Parts: sequence; C-alpha cells; structure tokens
Amino acid sequence: MSTTTENTRSGWAAKGEAIAAFGSNAAKAPFIVVTEFRGTKDADINQFRRDLEKAGMRFKVMKNSLARRAFDAQGMGGLNVSLRGMTGIVLSSGDGVVSARVLRDLLKNLQTVQVRAAYFEGASLGADGVKNVADMPGKEALLALILAPAQNLLYLLSNYATKLEESVEQG
Repeated sequence: MSTTTENTRSGWAAKGEAIAAFGSNAAKAPFIVVTEFRGTKDADINQFRRDLEKAGMRFKVMKNSLARRAFDAQGMGGLNVSLRGMTGIVLSSGDGVVSARVLRDLLKNLQTVQVRAAYFEGASLGADGVKNVADMPGKEALLALILAPAQNLLYLLSNYATKLEESVEQG
C-alpha cells in the first residue's frame, strides 16, 4: 500500500474516534449550545473557554461535518441546521439551567459570540432557548415548589393527630 492510502485510512480512523468521543460527551451533557464566534479575538475566545471551564462546561470547536455526524449518531439531529460557518459548541456537565445562566452572563460581555441553537432535556431549541432555559427555576427550586404542598399536608395531618389524641385523652 502507498503512504498516501495509509495516511488517508489513519485520517478517517482519527475522524471516527473524534466523532465517537464528541458524540459520547454530547450524549452526557444535559445542555448543549451551538454558537457562532466569527470576529471574536483569540484572547477573548480563550478567556471565554477558561470561564466556561471554571463553571464545569466545555467549549469545543470542530468541523461542522464531524459534529453533524456525532449529533446524528446521538439522536440530536435537530442541531444540524445550525452547523455552518465558524461554530463553537458548549457542553455543560452539571445542571442545565445553571449552565444556561452562566452562559447567558458570560455572553453579555462577549457580543461577538452568538447563540444559534441549543439542546435541552431531549429537545432542540432556537437561539432564544438559552434565555428561556436560563430563566427557568433550577432543580432545587422546582423540588421546593413540589414539596411545599406535601409539607403542608404533613403538618395538617400531624396537627389533626395531636388534636385527636387530646380529645381521646379528655373524653
């Protein structure tokens, strides 16, 4: 075999590994954001990347065709329409709502990075989806909202049981 053929095969193998690794990371991420960063200075994008890493997120730049294949393999094909031009992909690792808030705050200072699309809880979202997710209450707040009526019910039952015991003792 010629060296060119061997290089081509090893190149495809490397691309396949990159697709698989990125797809695996994307499947684990509760929140994914596709951005365009055309016109952003290298120093600004590097600072953006460091700020995201501090918050437990990653900023990945890869060829759109490879990202498209990875998203298709993970059932996230709805993001593919946003893969054009200079694309950076943000992958969160923790709570998606908290990640959306951090990203929203970071993007206030970095006007050259534009959100194109997002993926949250199994659904593809438009550019406004990041703002909508960031405005949602977090998991802890939702649990508190759900558990508050249950706590009230337990309090009422406890009160009722106490009064019932008192009336049995008196009666």
